[in-house]
Amino acid sequence: MSLDKSSCALLRYLIRLKKPETIMAISRALQQSRRKIYYHLDKINSSLPKEVESIESQPRVGILLSPEQKAACQVLLDSLDSYSYIMNMNERIQLMMIYICITTERVTIEKLMELTEVSRNTVLNDLSEIRSQLAKEQYKMTLYVSKSQGYDLNCHPLNKIQYMHSLLYNLFAEANEGFLKVLETKVHAFPGCQQLLSMAVTHFLEGQVYRLEKDLGKKINRYEIEFMLKVLPYLLLSYRNMVLDQEEKDSIIKDFSLIRKRIEYKITQNLKQALEDSFAIGLDEIEVSLIAILLLSYRKDKDIHVTSQDFADLKRVVEQFIWHFEVHSSFELENKEELAQSLLAHCKALLFRKTYGILSKNPMVKQIQDKYSTLFRMTKLSARLLEEEWKISLTDEDIAYLTIHLGGALRRSGSRTENSRKVYLICDEGVAVQKLLVKQVQHHLPGKLVSGIFTTEQFKSVEDLLEVDFLISTSEALETKHPLIQVHPILDFDDVLKLTRFAKYRFLADDKRGFSAELDKLLAAYIPDGKTAQELKQRLQSLVTNELLASLSDAEVETDLY
Repeated sequence: MSLDKSSCALLRYLIRLKKPETIMAISRALQQSRRKIYYHLDKINSSLPKEVESIESQPRVGILLSPEQKAACQVLLDSLDSYSYIMNMNERIQLMMIYICITTERVTIEKLMELTEVSRNTVLNDLSEIRSQLAKEQYKMTLYVSKSQGYDLNCHPLNKIQYMHSLLYNLFAEANEGFLKVLETKVHAFPGCQQLLSMAVTHFLEGQVYRLEKDLGKKINRYEIEFMLKVLPYLLLSYRNMVLDQEEKDSIIKDFSLIRKRIEYKITQNLKQALEDSFAIGLDEIEVSLIAILLLSYRKDKDIHVTSQDFADLKRVVEQFIWHFEVHSSFELENKEELAQSLLAHCKALLFRKTYGILSKNPMVKQIQDKYSTLFRMTKLSARLLEEEWKISLTDEDIAYLTIHLGGALRRSGSRTENSRKVYLICDEGVAVQKLLVKQVQHHLPGKLVSGIFTTEQFKSVEDLLEVDFLISTSEALETKHPLIQVHPILDFDDVLKLTRFAKYRFLADDKRGFSAELDKLLAAYIPDGKTAQELKQRLQSLVTNELLASLSDAEVETDLY
């Protein structure tokens, strides 16, 4: 019996279990019937090696994998190839759109059937759904079919590139490993795509990052540059897929006129020459400009050019924003000159993103809205000044990034320094998030001295020289001999409990399920509707959090730094 998508979902769930769970609890968590769970469990057992004990649910106890079973299940999961993975409709649509956007061959129903491995009727239904989705998008694109070209998109060339960037952003942020393996396998077989998507070009571009940043005098956020390296070949192929006359090309070049005065454009010319010398890949003026736009649009952790005279007006607006925030809120800011510099670097990239429609999502926006509701609201109020001055519209994700910068500069009051011990933080999320993490830790561990904050790379270079009480890291992959607590960049309730417990008792209960997971399990037993249960969970956590903060320090509550 072969494992399908639902079987793999159960397999992943069982591997993650740290406490026994009943079939009923598992069926609720995976939103499948108990009969289906037993069915997929039989399929998993039949796929395991004979020497591994079958996975059985113990009466009144449930299922918990032994170390041997867990290891065998992980090997089984890792061995599944693209042919074992069944795509859902959304994944098929994403794959079809990437194919239509970048392939050089004529797109037909038969080729889409071969690509997605489904029937003709299913492909036709998917194409109908694509048309419906495109009609709701902001990119003004329509899907049409002709005898000469097959299925293609009718739209402005820049709209197509913006759509492709958005599609890939959502895909790489949300897709599971199974679908990403399918995508990689199939895309590399598309006609005309092999060279730009080859491992040789990928490794070459990775090697160019340090040189680009050195020449730019800027440090691009690590996650943003990793994403750029993933999507750049797709964006270039999306442009090369279009048939444009000279007049259309001239119009696009004119649209890119803003970036030709920037240093990113000059540096991209060097990259163009390097690609031509190493792989005989030639870039035209539009492709050079496209790469420069990406470099301009992505968030920077460091920018030595923020004090240049051509950004004097930008600096004036940023300083007005900081002033407005302080005047209209009860918060106090410190190190305002440093805050202005970091906000200026952030807003430079923000304006280029808004100008050229380059999507940059904030994965922490919901957490920030929940945990820093007052700070977020006040930031949003002051951000209206930016919108009016720059004639832009800021999303909640944009506001959340501004909130992070302001949160990292809040002044603390009534802090205690007794029994100080050395605590180091490790965070790869960027300078703004690092500053906010420091403020959170100082708030919840007022008796601890935060002696420094590093990226993983920086920490590894000085690890042997540090005298450490314990480490706090936002990275799951960090390995160290020192006591380590792994937390989220925006501390949740479980993180706070871990920090306070360890700081007081030198004990981290790794074997216990977190408060949030236990609450999920408890509510699921009484409230079958998942949405209602989640709403109640958020209210309960907010209530408990407020009580905890009140007991820790009444004076600190006003800072909203939970």
